Amino acid sequence: MPELPEVETVVRELREGICGDAISSVEIFRKNPIVQGDLDAFQEKLCGMSFLDVTRRAKFLIFHLQPERYLIAHLRMTGKFIVSDPLAEPSKYNRVWFHLKSGRLMIFDDIRCFGTLEVYDKLADSKSLLKLGIEPLSVEMKPKFFIKRMASSKREIKTVLLDQKIVVGLGNIYVSEILFRSRIHPQRAAGKLLKKDWTKIIKYTQNILEEAIKNNGTTISDFRRVDDKTGAFQQFLQVYGNNNKACPECNVPIQRIVQQQRSTFFCPECQK
Repeated sequence: MPELPEVETVVRELREGICGDAISSVEIFRKNPIVQGDLDAFQEKLCGMSFLDVTRRAKFLIFHLQPERYLIAHLRMTGKFIVSDPLAEPSKYNRVWFHLKSGRLMIFDDIRCFGTLEVYDKLADSKSLLKLGIEPLSVEMKPKFFIKRMASSKREIKTVLLDQKIVVGLGNIYVSEILFRSRIHPQRAAGKLLKKDWTKIIKYTQNILEEAIKNNGTTISDFRRVDDKTGAFQQFLQVYGNNNKACPECNVPIQRIVQQQRSTFFCPECQK
């Protein structure tokens, strides 16, 4: 699933590509479950709308429209947006076409159809956005936030960092890398971490996310940018996907474990 750097990459490219343009019509090729709610209402609410901005909250893309309205998208596992010249017919995995007044197409493409598209008159109407935790690149990301929230918690630190109700945008790839650089074992209880531990986690969370954004995200398998190019941060991963390979710091083999049905990669020597 695309994580914060991948979604931020898409947001920036869409902002540059479609702001100032407008939707002339919408074609839906896969009805459910991608488009949420009534299909006719979805199309009617979007036709004639202009793109003012594209932003991100957690892993959600938010299209700011004029007159005031919002298209909210989640890529899930394999969703992606493509901006292209007109096409004669949809390709196999094109699910929704947004015809733009410039003559171009904004396409929502999704192999597995786990992605979602919703339209709201007010952002506050989106229940998904209301449940989210803090942004990891925000000023709220401070040790005292976690110390207060995690006091006496027995939850493993890996699962805490994946919890979108606590801190948003992180997934398996970046959490594995964050904990490796922080030298913290992924199974340590969050409630036993000290202020210095949280300080390191915050530092490396922000460093890694900023590095990944500069490299247009990480492409392991499915992630593609708006221009269909891949991200480049995968070449800088130190532990994720490197099971049994030598740790870059101590040469001990990287190990893989499963936490809540998700893969975690770590160095048993460096991370305590």
